[in-house]
Amino acid sequence: MRTADPSRNLSIENATKVFGSFKAVDDLSLTVQRGEFLTLLGPSGSGKTTLLMMIAGFVQPDRGNIFLDSRPIAHLPPEARNFGMVFQGYALFPHLTVFENVAFPLKVRKKPRAEIEEKVKAALDLVQLTTQMDRLPRQLSGGQQQRVALARAMVFTPHLLLLDEPLSALDKKLRAELQEELKRLHRKVGLTFIYVTHDQDEALSMSDRIAVMRDGRLIQHGSPTEVYEQPRTTFVADFLGKSNFLRGRVESHVADGFIFANGQERFTQSARGPVPPVGSDIAIALRPEKISISGSGDNPANTLTGKVTEWNYFGSEFRLVVETQNFGPIAVAVPTWNAGSSPAIGQTLSLGWDSRAGMQVAES
Repeated sequence: MRTADPSRNLSIENATKVFGSFKAVDDLSLTVQRGEFLTLLGPSGSGKTTLLMMIAGFVQPDRGNIFLDSRPIAHLPPEARNFGMVFQGYALFPHLTVFENVAFPLKVRKKPRAEIEEKVKAALDLVQLTTQMDRLPRQLSGGQQQRVALARAMVFTPHLLLLDEPLSALDKKLRAELQEELKRLHRKVGLTFIYVTHDQDEALSMSDRIAVMRDGRLIQHGSPTEVYEQPRTTFVADFLGKSNFLRGRVESHVADGFIFANGQERFTQSARGPVPPVGSDIAIALRPEKISISGSGDNPANTLTGKVTEWNYFGSEFRLVVETQNFGPIAVAVPTWNAGSSPAIGQTLSLGWDSRAGMQVAES
């Protein structure tokens, strides 16, 4: 089904949308590159779906503009934008067969019957549903229905594909399978995908780039690795995955970073940017999986002692909560294969981490 790449660069400039006294999107600017898989990630009420609806044309911005290859499109109705759309609830016509559902956008565009036949079969082959083309939606599983919706959204070769939490109604196993399927489809067809979700794992595993939103504003965007490993704020660090926050005051500078103190304890932190001045208050985000349980043979740069208050077994890892004197509860994720033995409530543990494991973040 792949043809010459129809995708386009999309630019959003200073877009604002207000509903009554609620500012759903607040002066947001973002560029989506040709062929990119961009995920809009944020909690409920962050503005991600409103932004997607503005791109689609179902919601008009109060201020700002949207450009497709430098051409303003904010004034255009949805049908004039040539964008494919996939919704959470599939939105299939229950009385039409799979073939007829996928053919619908082409019939609306008054395409010749031979072309419709060819393109529908190619689209269904792409989502591996050619053997189901004569069935009605109610005769399909949830995953198959979502594949039909994807085929329908791509059959007319849209400029880009908009996906509004399309997998959220599926069970965990099927959701994981369709995540892989969507990524495969993206690589194969070369379309620009703009994907909305509140699921952090989904965003990390599928995206070329993640745009994290909060209260209608763009907080940070970058590759999954960049946003996860180098969060700029406490919000991003805690929303995209789980983080512990170690707060203290910079006591001195060292060759590649600084030493910060909390109470009587001292910790070494490598600096990935400008070194904060001595005497400044800082917050360090430390991921649970970057903390080890120190043994007698270990020599980590930083150590902290506490007592286990919670622990859970997740097959590949133990997830612990260790209560510490100065930082309160610290979450730790330890691989089970080298944990030695199961932790016990009340057990005293020595936690360790490298000076490069944490990331200085701004309070937010």
